[in-house]
Amino acid sequence: MLTEAMREAMRREVLPKTLLHALAADGLSSYYRMFRAGLAPHVGGPRAAEALLSRTTARAWRRRYELLRAAHPGLPSTEREPRAIGLVMGALSLTALRPRGAFVFAEVGGAPSSWLDHARALRWIAPMSAGQRWEELTTHLGETLIALTEELPKTLKGANAILGRVCFEGGARYAATMKRALGLPDHPDSAIEVLRMGEYVFRVNPEHWHATDGAKMTGYLEGTACPWWTAPGWGGMHCGIFGQYQSGIASVFGMKYHLTQTIPKHGGHTCRVDLRPLVQLRTPDRAA
Repeated sequence: MLTEAMREAMRREVLPKTLLHALAADGLSSYYRMFRAGLAPHVGGPRAAEALLSRTTARAWRRRYELLRAAHPGLPSTEREPRAIGLVMGALSLTALRPRGAFVFAEVGGAPSSWLDHARALRWIAPMSAGQRWEELTTHLGETLIALTEELPKTLKGANAILGRVCFEGGARYAATMKRALGLPDHPDSAIEVLRMGEYVFRVNPEHWHATDGAKMTGYLEGTACPWWTAPGWGGMHCGIFGQYQSGIASVFGMKYHLTQTIPKHGGHTCRVDLRPLVQLRTPDRAA
């Protein structure tokens, strides 16, 4: 659980890159499992959801691997190592420690599954610093969402609406956990603190500012975008789906989340959200 020292380090945004890499890997594993659980009732169960997610995200892993090889020429080609993409992505995602999310790499050769697989993959990524590994993982949230929103509607009716609901519920569960653990009150400051935890780990709004009004129970958070909005295919709809996760967080603190400005839709250099009181407050248990 989050210690007070780590909480303060997150507030000040001074965590070491090694820890940020581990937190991003843990967050991604939860992200993939969140979508597996949310899609399972619509596609025939968890195993069917795993297969669907691995197929639809494969394009994201192939694209990211091309970009990684351009930056790190020592990584093997897929011609020489057919399983290279899955092994490298799995090693970067720390699947040896977090195997429950490894299913997403099945379509691109599979994550490392033996000591030999792990040794080879770790040797390939050894030249990458902890910061470079963290920065790569922070792009995976958006890249996978692009793939999901473009591929899932071909086989699943209402896919994007389902993804939005899954994100809202996931955000609410996470916020309820943090609210209980940290004893946070229903206040915009609490909502912004929890919102910033995820933003910091995934490099969202790296330059940011915010303000709250306790008397009116309002607030705003504005900053310089995220690492994936320039990826091919990203649009305002994707901001809205991710915004549902943040909306779920805000709801647990009795706040309504308004995505009032995004770079894809409005231009400029910053994105902004405004927090307002919910007309009918949700309790954490109900929101979760």
